[in-house]
Amino acid sequence: MVVPVLVVAIAAISAAAVLVRLAPSVPAPSAAFWRCGLVALLLSPSLLGRGGRSVGSRQAAWTAFAGLALALHFWTWFESLRHTSVLRSTVLVCLSPVWTALLEWALLRERPAPRYWAGVALAVCGVGVMAAGQGGQGAGGGASLRGDGLAVLGGVLAAIYMVTGRAVRQHVGIGPYGAMVSGAAALWLLPVALWLLPAITGAAAPLWGWPGREWLALVLMAAGPQLLGHVGLNFAVRYLPAAVVALVVLLEPAGAAALAGLVLREWPGPLEWAGAAVIVGGVAVATARRRG
Repeated sequence: MVVPVLVVAIAAISAAAVLVRLAPSVPAPSAAFWRCGLVALLLSPSLLGRGGRSVGSRQAAWTAFAGLALALHFWTWFESLRHTSVLRSTVLVCLSPVWTALLEWALLRERPAPRYWAGVALAVCGVGVMAAGQGGQGAGGGASLRGDGLAVLGGVLAAIYMVTGRAVRQHVGIGPYGAMVSGAAALWLLPVALWLLPAITGAAAPLWGWPGREWLALVLMAAGPQLLGHVGLNFAVRYLPAAVVALVVLLEPAGAAALAGLVLREWPGPLEWAGAAVIVGGVAVATARRRG
């Protein structure tokens, strides 16, 4: 059951970067707010059942913390997509398996096997090949220190979100957890959009007022990358270490690159496809023992 869920989740999150770029006038925290808020509303009925009533205050507090990490992850990553290409941003944010494994080792005393690190090293090499093949081109601009830094920070925050979620998911069902973590992220993003971002940049971050095409992108972002994608990943972390789930997310750049070519005309080159193949090989190496 876990493997099919992961396949669907990776396919869904691969569309996230392209959908963000299809809503260029929507500020990053506003896009993230609607992505999380719509899913929280959709899953909210699960909080009325026995699973929702059984959530303790400790789990609720940790879920709120996971929501904060998720909110900051989306804000930093979405913002990075405005300063660099889809591929470059995606490959950098998807380095989260390294941070996830280190966090699980430090906090949960779960030391990754040597095979895991070999797979990570191979996959990171693939990421490097893809980034080199991209050559600093794309609709989002070339290599940007700001864009790259935001993407890396987004990966660190994704690792915090994943490790926290794994701990909570041992006690909370996927429906209530998905509703709570998405709702918490949306609530954290409200003050960012309404007050913090305008105070920092001087530019307003409205929550509505965009054309229909951009609203469609936001709805698709919620239904695909958030509902099928992140909720699927949260389902998987109950049964697999967060480091393994995060490593599988390294498959996302290949899907994102293909979609960017089809939709945005940011076509991957031969080196990028070669890098994608190396990433797939790294994932296979790191997870082979667990499947056996």
